[in-house]
Amino acid sequence: MIYLPVSHIEIPIIGLGTYKIKGFDLCYKVVEKALLSGYRLIDTAQVYKNEKDLGESFKILMPKFNIKREEIFLVTKIATYNHADKCYDSILRSLEDLGVDYIDMVLIHWPGVKGLKLDDKRNFEFRKQTYQELERAFNDGIIKSIGLSNYTIRHLEEVFSYCSIKPLLLQCEFHPLLIQKDLVDFCQQKSMVFQAYSSLGTSDLASTKKLLESETITNLASKYSKKPAQILLKWAIQHNIAVIPKSTNEAHLKENMNIFDFVLNELDLLSINKMNENLHLCWNPETVF
Repeated sequence: MIYLPVSHIEIPIIGLGTYKIKGFDLCYKVVEKALLSGYRLIDTAQVYKNEKDLGESFKILMPKFNIKREEIFLVTKIATYNHADKCYDSILRSLEDLGVDYIDMVLIHWPGVKGLKLDDKRNFEFRKQTYQELERAFNDGIIKSIGLSNYTIRHLEEVFSYCSIKPLLLQCEFHPLLIQKDLVDFCQQKSMVFQAYSSLGTSDLASTKKLLESETITNLASKYSKKPAQILLKWAIQHNIAVIPKSTNEAHLKENMNIFDFVLNELDLLSINKMNENLHLCWNPETVF
């Protein structure tokens, strides 16, 4: 496993995404296979409604595999309905559900607030208050670091104008069809880790095929004797981008982790870069005031 050092912490470059993985039986099965495959970062969110199931799984599996709490990097995210004065209490609930004394990193999931229109100027004030509540949680020792998700450069510049504790990570959509170079460069200039979601596409079959079945990716998979998903993940990692692929399939979990035994050459990296269409497969936060 490669770790990305930033400030006082080290973040595994690959982790397990858990979006849409719900129910104790499924969470237990996936976490079990992921831990056995070497995953040590688990990414969840309040809105995923699986924190309690994950917590119950950790309670059984970590002793079973003799894994200490400090060996797991646990990430959750503040839901859009838990901004501002609801933020701190929501972290306490996440701690209880996850069955831990601290969370390694908490992100603001989205720069907008549930119930407000995208262009509502109050979005700024709410997310500022939320960030300040995260700083309070950090100072109280219940979270170890602060991150952001789906923030644009404009949103990030706002944070750096008022924060007393700097954010250490930005999680955003990133794949060959959406290479947000300016955003990635901004994060690197600010010593933030950039972490990609939807590296392999989304639950939408058409968009996923556009990545996994593109001629460029399939040709490279053949060249390197790897699966298309492994090519996509390796491409991101070679750009120093952290990834959190999601899978409930044991074989895919292992394959997604098995990407450290080859290197894409510069010409092949460039050929993937040329796939960029500035195409959002998910949502576009540029519209949030």
